[in-house]
This record gives sequence, C-alpha cells and structure tokens, in this order.
Amino acid sequence: MIFYSNLIQLMEEKLKILSTVGLYHALNDGAVAAIPILFPIFKIIFNLNYTQIGIITGGSLLINIIFQLMIGRISDGKNSRTMLSLGILLISISMLLFTQTKGFYSLILLMFLLRIAASFFHPVGVGWISRIFKKHKLDWAMGIQSGLADIGAFIAISTTLYISEKISWKYPLYIWSIIGAIILLIGIVLTRNIKDEYLIVEKISKRQTIRESFNESIMFLKRIKLLIPAFIISGSSWGIIITYLLLFLTEKTDLSLPSIGLIVSIWIGIGSISSLFYGKISNKFGRNNVVFLSYLTIGITSILITYFSNIALIILIIILLGITVFITFPAITTFVSEITHESVEGKTFGTIFTLQLGGSTLFLFFGGFLSDAFGIWIPFMLLGFSSLIFSIILLCFRKKPVIIE
Repeated sequence: MIFYSNLIQLMEEKLKILSTVGLYHALNDGAVAAIPILFPIFKIIFNLNYTQIGIITGGSLLINIIFQLMIGRISDGKNSRTMLSLGILLISISMLLFTQTKGFYSLILLMFLLRIAASFFHPVGVGWISRIFKKHKLDWAMGIQSGLADIGAFIAISTTLYISEKISWKYPLYIWSIIGAIILLIGIVLTRNIKDEYLIVEKISKRQTIRESFNESIMFLKRIKLLIPAFIISGSSWGIIITYLLLFLTEKTDLSLPSIGLIVSIWIGIGSISSLFYGKISNKFGRNNVVFLSYLTIGITSILITYFSNIALIILIIILLGITVFITFPAITTFVSEITHESVEGKTFGTIFTLQLGGSTLFLFFGGFLSDAFGIWIPFMLLGFSSLIFSIILLCFRKKPVIIE
C-alpha cells in the first residue's frame, strides 16, 4: 500500500513539473512568435526592408545562441524552477517594453532583450523534462511539452494580427505581458512543494578550462553528427516560416493581414496536434521513419510553395509543413535525451539548441538579403533544397545508428 502511495505521489510531482514546463514553453514560444507576426506592420510603419528584417531576426538569434550556451552551462546544478521562472519574468517585461518601439534601432535592441529572456527555456526546461522522464514515457513527455509550446504559438499567430487591425498592434503585446505574469504565478504555485531532488541535480563535472569544455562539446557533436543537420534544418524551418511566410503571402496574394494570419495559424495548429500525438506516432511508425519522412516532406513542400499562388494548394502545403516541421522537434530531442547524463542536461541541450538557432540565424539573414535581391520566395527554396539533401543522407545511412555509442 505504501509503495502504491509513493508511486502516485511520484507521478503527481512529475505531472506538475510537466504542466509547469509546458505552460512556460507555451508562453515562451507564443511571445517569441508574436513579434515576427507583426513584421508586415513594422515594415510599413517603420519603413523596413527585407535586409533590415533579416538583420533584426538573424542578429537577435545570434544573441540567443550566445546566451543559450551560457545559461545552459550555468544551469547545471542550479534550481530548474528558479532559472525557468527568471526567464519567464524577463519575457513578460520584454513584451511590455516592445510597446515603446520607435523604429529599426529600438526594435533590434528589444529583440535582443527578448531573445536573452527566451534563452532560458530550452536548455533548462527541456533538460528538466529529459531528466525527470528519462526512464519512463520520454517520447510522450517530450511530445506534450512541445505540443503545448505549439499551442502558445498558435494562439499568438491566430490572434495577433486580428487584434492589431481591430485595436492597435500594441495591444497583443500588453496581453502577452499580462499572460506571462499569470503563468509565472501558476508555475510557482504548481511547483511550490516539489522535492529538491526533482529541482536540483548535483553537478558532478569538474571545473574545466575553455579548451577542455570546447573539446568535450566537439566529442559530443561527433556522437550525434548525423543529427546536426536535423537540428539546423528544424530550427531554420521554424524561423523561415514564422518570419517570411506572412511576408510571402502578403506579396503573392490579395488576402488581408488577418486572413493571412489565420492561414499561418493553421500551420501552427496542425503542428500542435502532431506534437501532442508524437508519442503515439513514434510508437506506431518508429522514430527513425518519422524523422526521415518528415524532412523529405519539408523539402518537397518548401519548394512547391514557391510555385503556387492558388490558396487551396498553399493551405494544403501549409498543413503538411505543420505536421512535419513540428514533429521533428520532440523526435530529434528524444534521441539526445537518451544519451545525456542527468548532471549535464543544461549544457547538452544548450549545445543542441544552439545548432538550431545557428542554422536559423544564417538562413534568416541570407534569406532577407537574397529576398531583396531576387524575391521573397528565396528562403523557402533554400529550406527545401537543404531538407531534401538531408533526407537523402538519412536514406543512405538508414542502416547505421543515429547516435554513436
């Protein structure tokens, strides 16, 4: 009887942690998604060109890379709840400050601040889930927290432009700032009685020089070398679609901004569902097959969307992109979780999410520069060919393990 009572208490604490991390992830990705959705409006009122948009998004992601690596290393051995809560507080403050944007320079500075705040979640939050669920229901937990993040992004994309047109572009930012404060309080209350063993893991790694730390990271990357392009392409997929799809549809169609926002929200909505059901999908088809088919589909659809102007076909392509892009995140993250020691979750996930951001930074910067030179279709063509090449690589190495033991 005591055994079952302890087991129930254990599951309750794990579910509270999963709920908190999921809510924080929803706020993190929702707030981060709300800003790119406003770029069509910023482009007009601040007279921005595509190169400036590329500098804003690419530069802020570069800041994200630097701070994510730093926070990932600092977080190991620290209280996961405290670190995550600090990030959420900074996001809430950032969204409030965004309402005071005056032009290109203030916009880029505030994007830097938002990305610093967003740097806390992935190394700390995903690392926390990895540590808690590593031995039981890992695919399920990764899918749930990722799916809740997608729901947050879905809410941002489906409402931001509508509220902006009806009232003002500042109001969605006020709302996200208030939501951030509420979610922060909910998370603190949910985890107030969680045992310390679930909040803090003793850091057993010795003090390292910069050279030793660098060499350790290189050794880790060699073990997951087949997944490196996966993290880069997945990060780039999110960055390109969330940043350039609205601009692409604005230029290529006669649809209103709220209608375009609704179409893009379909992408997020479908992605949310696929992420939430990732555990079942993985169990049925196998993680390796899911990853291969997803990148193959991303490659084909990203190229096809540049040729079509028919709204029905574009929506069909967006649905396919929603299913495949979002399901890759929990899939490839789970591979890494299985080989990561509990004491270095933050450092490990800080490294792999840096790969995502690094790829996204390059794609966004060059995508903006090349869009001014050749057209807004360029970022999607870059994404399509990269994903197709990677799917061919996966096919060639299908009989080899994804992770080197």
